[in-house]
Amino acid sequence: MENVPKELNIKDEYINLKIPSDLMEVIKNIIGDDYLWNYNEDTNQFFIIKRPKSITEALYGLGAEMWKKAGGTDYIRQEREEWDS
Repeated sequence: MENVPKELNIKDEYINLKIPSDLMEVIKNIIGDDYLWNYNEDTNQFFIIKRPKSITEALYGLGAEMWKKAGGTDYIRQEREEWDS
C-alpha cells in the first residue's frame, strides 16, 4: 500500500477518494444511465455502482437475515395483532 496516495483509503472492497467539486458535472455527464451514483454532501462521499439489469432482483432478499433474527412471520403476525387491539 506504499503507492496509495494519502487521499485514497482502501477498506475491504471500497475505495474512498476525494473528487474536486468542479469535476462533479463532468462525472455526471460521463457515467450517464449505466451507473447508479449518489453524492452525500453531509459526509462528502460519492457512491457509484454498476446499474443492475434488474433492481428488483438485486434487492431480492435484502433484510432476510434481519427478519430471521426478529422472528420472521411470527414477529409480523404478533405486530399485526397488536394493531388490532
